[in-house]
Amino acid sequence: MKKITTVFIMVLAVLSLSGCYDRSILDDKGLNYFMPKAENVKYTQSNTTVMLTWDIPTEIPEEFKRPIAVQIQVVENDIYKDKITLSNEETSYSFIIDPEKEYRYIVKLVGTFTEEVQETGRTSSVTSEGVIVNVE
Repeated sequence: MKKITTVFIMVLAVLSLSGCYDRSILDDKGLNYFMPKAENVKYTQSNTTVMLTWDIPTEIPEEFKRPIAVQIQVVENDIYKDKITLSNEETSYSFIIDPEKEYRYIVKLVGTFTEEVQETGRTSSVTSEGVIVNVE
């Protein structure tokens, strides 16, 4: 009898707690803005140095402050190693690498909203889809 009571209380607790969230709030990102991807992302390699280059799109929505930030995620041998943020619309960055390892770089643009469109309680920035560069 004690086991049945315990199971009943557990089921009741799960059912009562499962109705305690609003799915529309969880799904709502609240953003009607997007940041375009970096363009012409390329790399050059010289021994132990990799130089990434890219272009900032000319049509950045006016809702974002300038300069646009660039975020580069570094993955070494399928292990996430670092995240670098460049804040002045830089269009290149150099890395020192170990030629025996494989590298993947993910280049994203990050836009910060102007004060006019920033909503209280919402995120202040939007990150673009990443452009992946594999260096093997």
